[in-house]
Amino acid sequence: MQSWLSVPIERIEDLPDLPGVYRFLDGAGRLLYIGKSVHLRTRVRSYLRQGGGHSRQTGRLKFEARVVEVLLTGSELAALLLEGRLIRQHLPPFNCAQKRYRQYPFLRLSVQEEYPRLHLTRVLAGDGAEYYGPYNQGHFVSELAELLSANLGLRTCRDFSALQHGCLLDQLGRCLGPCRTDRVQTEYRRQVEQLRALLRGEGGEALLARFEAQMQRAAEREDFEQAARWRDRWQALKHFLAHQGYLRERVRLDAVAVHPGPPQTPGSVELFWIRQGRLSRIDHLPGKLDSEPLRQKLLETLVADYEDQPLPSPLFALPQQDLDEVQTVGGWLYRHRHDDNLLWLTDIEPARAAGVLIALIEQSRQRR
Repeated sequence: MQSWLSVPIERIEDLPDLPGVYRFLDGAGRLLYIGKSVHLRTRVRSYLRQGGGHSRQTGRLKFEARVVEVLLTGSELAALLLEGRLIRQHLPPFNCAQKRYRQYPFLRLSVQEEYPRLHLTRVLAGDGAEYYGPYNQGHFVSELAELLSANLGLRTCRDFSALQHGCLLDQLGRCLGPCRTDRVQTEYRRQVEQLRALLRGEGGEALLARFEAQMQRAAEREDFEQAARWRDRWQALKHFLAHQGYLRERVRLDAVAVHPGPPQTPGSVELFWIRQGRLSRIDHLPGKLDSEPLRQKLLETLVADYEDQPLPSPLFALPQQDLDEVQTVGGWLYRHRHDDNLLWLTDIEPARAAGVLIALIEQSRQRR
């Protein structure tokens, strides 16, 4: 790995304005903060001026930092990945995101139970349940779980074995009452399948229409407070379904991103191989490679890693600390899905894909 470039805090103008990762150290050499930027000098300089747009915590860096070190990368994606790995490795005290992966909320649907329930969880386990996420706002997702369960008549109680005559939600018509009778099993399963479709971002039109109708009826009664509640529910569900659709597409993504390598290795190119929305490998290509051996190497990778390999493990089987990288890669792909240096591997033959990659590699070298 290349060496860090170290610069005293009063000489930040000497920093290159290129993509990379930076870290602040105090006078004793203690690591304070790790970040990344496409323009290192501009970004680092922003911490030292008044009103730089940073949080109160990172704003303290201008008082405590004495040295800034940078590591150049050839692209934003390389900087994003390196930043995440370094934060997880060192846990700098000024990094707000240092423990974010431990706080990701998920939705858990207990399909392994006779009468599944939907609820929020922060613990992933290979227990037969289905997990959806990760999400950013736990409170919002928890309210959505209650809203969906109530409108589909699904139970919210953890254990209904002791109940015999139904509960309050059953009496209010917000639960099918599997604790009261087993005659609802078929209907309950049908509602669970509808919920699974909603969690995949599919088939939400009927429920959205139901919410909108309730809103209109309340408005006609001039019950505007109730109408506002149904409006908020409609908007929340619409936002949730759009997010679920994005998650659904993200986990199907097979792609290769082609970017210039670090500036210390002129003419080099980096290939970021992405399988089902997760980074599977990075290839570093030197300044010059013969076309035919390169084509053969690319073809072997495309066949071995994409055609002959099963799909990656589901999210619940991933170590918790890897979730940050899943979020990073998936988010980056979504933002850059139309970039001309990104090759989508869906419905493209390996031989043709290898030829396109060679052309992208040459274009990347010319961008230098």
